[in-house]
Amino acid sequence: MTTLPFKLAIDPTPMQFLFTVRGKPAATSQQAIRAAHNQVAGSDQAVAMARSFGDLSHAVYFPADHTTGAPKEMLFIDYWNSAEGLMKFFSDPQVQQGGKLVFDERDYVLWANTPGLPHVSLPAPEGRNERFVGLVRGPVVSRAGAEQILLEATRKALNTNRAKGLMAREWYFRLTAPGEAASLEAIGYDLWYDAEGMQQVYADPAEMAPLANLFSARPDTSVWKKPAGQWVEW
Repeated sequence: MTTLPFKLAIDPTPMQFLFTVRGKPAATSQQAIRAAHNQVAGSDQAVAMARSFGDLSHAVYFPADHTTGAPKEMLFIDYWNSAEGLMKFFSDPQVQQGGKLVFDERDYVLWANTPGLPHVSLPAPEGRNERFVGLVRGPVVSRAGAEQILLEATRKALNTNRAKGLMAREWYFRLTAPGEAASLEAIGYDLWYDAEGMQQVYADPAEMAPLANLFSARPDTSVWKKPAGQWVEW
């Protein structure tokens, strides 16, 4: 992993940032990918260091259709409470070198929420321990318009989506450097405990209709699942 390509003037008000890292694993087998990840990111020292800079949570996902062998892609979902801390952490040469052991190619983006974007967080029922992620990412027409569309769409769909396994729904805008125009790139993150329910929602035209006026270009969509084996997460 490399440092982010800009410096930020950090507002002292606490915020929550979403950090996504998506790319091609460097290793050629699932076991080797897991070993590299746990070695680089999973040691007690590495976890303590990341947390000291503001890393609140780290989770690993494979494509939902992955079965055996090495996946073509891997996704990290992290939550941070300090953008400045994240940049300091990833500027460390050892951290950068470790990233090369995990990813051969990668795209990393730091995202920030706004008061107008929806944020849903619900617990999983007893015994529902599987986790699946749905992502949608693309340019929106406007920030204000996106906030209005997404807040209303989330409110209307929440009950039915929850019944089909929704645990969390969050939206973020890409974080931009001071002095630059606010980015119009947005990302939507869903967390589910039921893969079938998730697919039913995403395949339902009525469920997806509110997003028709959201994006100014075709968005990228993907679904992910927790990989098998013991992965160090927090």
